[in-house]
Amino acid sequence: MPDLDCRTCKRWRDCKHDGSWFHYGQIRFCPLQIIWIVSSSETLRAGDWPKDPDGSDDSRGSRQVHSEGYFVGAVIVISEVEARLKRTHNNGELLVTQIEDGRTLSNFSDGARAILVYVSGRRRKRIAFRRWLRVVYGRSKTALF
Repeated sequence: MPDLDCRTCKRWRDCKHDGSWFHYGQIRFCPLQIIWIVSSSETLRAGDWPKDPDGSDDSRGSRQVHSEGYFVGAVIVISEVEARLKRTHNNGELLVTQIEDGRTLSNFSDGARAILVYVSGRRRKRIAFRRWLRVVYGRSKTALF
């Protein structure tokens, strides 16, 4: 069975994870996780972490001491993704709309895929979105926006 732990993942293109649910500790802002975060944004904004469809995150009966509120992880994750999308100016709405329409990574438009790659990664890109497009894709993609 392949290793599905995102903490050890090196290349998201080789990932075998189905993207249906991620634990807070797994978040590395890979494209699959960005899609999941945007599709779960309503729940995350409310301060709740989406429930695992398999039910394996059920911790009833165990006592844990937390150093922060239960809502902090959810708010941090959605805020980070929204900050990254904001750096694309209004172009981030293209990606959000396509995710809300139920599109998957395989059928995103070229523009949405470029935005997804820009907002993905462990850290925010230091370069501005339009400049990043020119550097990575050349002049051809900048015409999409």
